[in-house]
Amino acid sequence: MKKGVTMREIGAALGVSTVTISKALGGKDGVSDAVREKIIKTAQQMGYHYVPPAAAKDRQDAIIGILIADRFFSAASFYAALYKELVKQLAETGMLGVLEIVPSGREEAQQLPTIVADKRVNALILMGQFSTAYVETMVDVGLPCVLLDFYCDGPDVDSVVSDGQSGSAQLTRYLIERGHKRIGFVGSPTQTSSILDRFMGYQRAMYFAGLPVREEWIVPDRDAAGKYLPQLPLPDELPTAFVCNHDQVAMRLIAQLESSGVRVPQDVSVTGFDNFIYATLCVPPLTTYTVDQERMAQVTIERLKERIREGMEGPVRTTIGGWVVERESVRTLPEDD
Repeated sequence: MKKGVTMREIGAALGVSTVTISKALGGKDGVSDAVREKIIKTAQQMGYHYVPPAAAKDRQDAIIGILIADRFFSAASFYAALYKELVKQLAETGMLGVLEIVPSGREEAQQLPTIVADKRVNALILMGQFSTAYVETMVDVGLPCVLLDFYCDGPDVDSVVSDGQSGSAQLTRYLIERGHKRIGFVGSPTQTSSILDRFMGYQRAMYFAGLPVREEWIVPDRDAAGKYLPQLPLPDELPTAFVCNHDQVAMRLIAQLESSGVRVPQDVSVTGFDNFIYATLCVPPLTTYTVDQERMAQVTIERLKERIREGMEGPVRTTIGGWVVERESVRTLPEDD
């Protein structure tokens, strides 16, 4: 499938900047009527997905494309629940949410999703994590766009994220307050912006407490392609506690520890992140950090509606806070441990 015409290509054809193209197609000031008309005509001739600003303004019946990479989506995933919340709230405002799962090959080739290439949607929500190049491709299409639960540097696009750095720092401090000084982290920080934020929160809490961050206690959970490792490469010498980047990984860690004779929390304490279904299915139930999915969906839709109405320039990054939930996966150590 053809990748699709971008603002950069239109700008190259006309010898003008991408900023000028964006202003002309978005109905913004700073472009003469003659130049605007020429840009719109050229864009349409080149097959660009052009939605006149007046047609999009204040429309409540818009069809919103929700995109997620296939490596992040399953029926029992955090993102399936977040998608359900988005669709519910969109319907309450009279809008329709349409999901498309993007295969890795299409993302790598920067090919447009079918719902975008076929001009079926009026705006986009990108969920989970996409490469910066793919985000730029989506932004270049010219549709209002918001990133949900991730961000990337460079593209002029809004994002709504959970407070991963503060949440992970709170969980780490929670462990420190319960006597833990040897604390590890489970997650691959280079794979997503959310894991990186949670890793940085863990590091920050450890540094402020004057505790060492030992390299062997930073345990990856994914390979270079972003797929979960079949077994977590745990160190021979275990810390007394692990901060995990999300609940599903924490549940896997506990199962792996228990299978090798290490008890949770008697021998090793474990925390999760998200307060999703795995937190209560886990044995023992997880101490974790609640991500407010309802609020994240609400703010994402508000930002998208504002983009549709105003075509406003950004980017604006909105962080949604949460709170620590105490359960049974953490043990308080005696003072002499």
